[in-house]
Amino acid sequence: MFSRVIVTLAIIGTLVFAMSGCRKSRPKPPLEADAVKTAAEFAAEAEDEITEENLDEELDRLEKEIDADIATEE
Repeated sequence: MFSRVIVTLAIIGTLVFAMSGCRKSRPKPPLEADAVKTAAEFAAEAEDEITEENLDEELDRLEKEIDADIATEE
């Protein structure tokens, strides 16, 4: 009789620990504010960075960046 009570309590204890472990949830990492830019944000950034004086330099830089991306994809 005593061994049945011990076994029953052991089973109940195991189930309680198993159920309490399932309730824990991990918090989601916060999203970064700069993770996704809109087209308007890109346009505003380009207007600030690209001027008539550095237009050719920026075009060359972008062409090199595109060529590098293409080379890594192949």
